[in-house]
Amino acid sequence: MHFRKSTVFALLACFLPSRADNNSSRRGKPILIDTDIFSDVDDVGSLAIANLLHNCGLADLRGVLVNTHSNYGALAVSVINTYFGNGGIPIAAIRPLTNETFIDTWDFVLGEYASKIAHNWPRSLNASSVTPTPVKLYRSTLSAAGDKSMTIISLGFLTNLAALINSPPDDIAPLDGPALISKKVKELVVMGGQYPSGWEFNFAGSDPDSTSRVLDYWPRDVPITYSGFELGNNIFSGEYLEDFALPDSPILAAYQWYVGRCSTVRESWDPVTTLYGILGLEGSRELGTEKLFEYANELGYNQLSTDGTNAWVNDSSISNQHWLKLADGVTNTSIASLLTQLFAHDPSDKSCSIDELRDLSTLDALFHNKEYIRSCIP
Repeated sequence: MHFRKSTVFALLACFLPSRADNNSSRRGKPILIDTDIFSDVDDVGSLAIANLLHNCGLADLRGVLVNTHSNYGALAVSVINTYFGNGGIPIAAIRPLTNETFIDTWDFVLGEYASKIAHNWPRSLNASSVTPTPVKLYRSTLSAAGDKSMTIISLGFLTNLAALINSPPDDIAPLDGPALISKKVKELVVMGGQYPSGWEFNFAGSDPDSTSRVLDYWPRDVPITYSGFELGNNIFSGEYLEDFALPDSPILAAYQWYVGRCSTVRESWDPVTTLYGILGLEGSRELGTEKLFEYANELGYNQLSTDGTNAWVNDSSISNQHWLKLADGVTNTSIASLLTQLFAHDPSDKSCSIDELRDLSTLDALFHNKEYIRSCIP
């Protein structure tokens, strides 16, 4: 495959000095992101959103925890954080570490990106082996947080969260895992499951035992919000990313390498989850958005079968669990357009300002009216 000119420019630009860490005094919603970055590029989009909204004061990204074992996961996270001027944000990597790189053994279509951006872009982290374990970072960050202040956004396997639940008191915090969660966590937001029922990879594909542990033992006084497979599956973000993003963007390069065949369009499971995790149900005046999401249920809980399949159980005695749907009037294409603009945001711009929200169909017509011509050499 021949690289496009923009990809070549990205590879050249990656050797420029890295941007200085952002020292903004603005502080938004405190969040931790637990990601399976490695086998899907939507984690990259999610981290771009988190870093952007951190820089403009809507989020306070306290740390990123990796729940896949390749050492390229933490390094790829560091690339994205560093690109946005946030190279000092703590990163934790699950052990043991491997040198595995991604191979698409399902469809033999998707490409590897994590090692490529790790080796070709500036990053603050020299080696994944020097990072703390996820349990240590969870316990230290939660211990230092205000009571009921932290939102955890889970974008992959629940292995790290199960380990947190299982953790005993230690020299970091005198509370065990459930007590620490109950005291410090405001909400857990999980990309996982299908609703009202179904099989989904994050829950069932790798570590269903940890999924069961989290669903069964998460403290009842801490809300859980689920973003299901069905929510992000029909939201195709990344369209026209090459035209909006800077040529040195590792987000652009990751999408190009992963999706391939001259496309950057991908389903939006993790970015949608991250957007809700930061904005909640109310939308954002800074982003110029109305309410984007709403709960699809009032009461009940998520139940997991032995094969990892989940099903929603209506139960009037349980009110801390919900699953999401788009708010009335919000379309898949309008969310996709917003996500794409967030992916492409210039990291030197510390504001949250974006172009007016437009459907992809409007963008498509705009480019055709300007006799815009795409070139693609497969």
